[in-house]
Amino acid sequence: MNITEDQFRKTLGLFPTGVTVVTTPLGQEKDIAITISSFTSVSLSPPQILFCLSKSSKALPFFKASLYFAVNILSETQSHLSDGFAQRIPLDWQALKSHRHPTTGCLLMSESLGHVICQRGAIYEGGDHEIILGQVIDLVTNPHHLPLVRQKGRYLTTQPLFFEAGLSYNPN
Repeated sequence: MNITEDQFRKTLGLFPTGVTVVTTPLGQEKDIAITISSFTSVSLSPPQILFCLSKSSKALPFFKASLYFAVNILSETQSHLSDGFAQRIPLDWQALKSHRHPTTGCLLMSESLGHVICQRGAIYEGGDHEIILGQVIDLVTNPHHLPLVRQKGRYLTTQPLFFEAGLSYNPN
């Protein structure tokens, strides 16, 4: 069977994914940041993650050269960051609510659900993308928001399902 890119994109678009912005410092308070939905855990011991970046991305050389990167797991209030770092809308970096990781200098976006700070590991070829492995060196969590999710080209948020009466949602 001959599968077209459009068929592939539409079918995989049915699978909801979390939205992240991955950042890496360039030095002198400059950063590269890009929206990524192809992010997953790889190993618990040692803790490792991966994300995929298009070979045509202008950000790829910076991530390949950098020693550290941070994955910002976006909350439901941060769709504007997803759009901005996917270059769908202009983004004012000066207005960005953020701070830096004290050891790596990676940009951490305020109000994100969590930050996964990594030392870059191996890079593998994956078709028209590069697969970038990260050794997790620090974690920051802020579970007081709901996640930003994308499905079929739209943003969604999640709500817990409860099947038994009397259960309530507690994000902690």
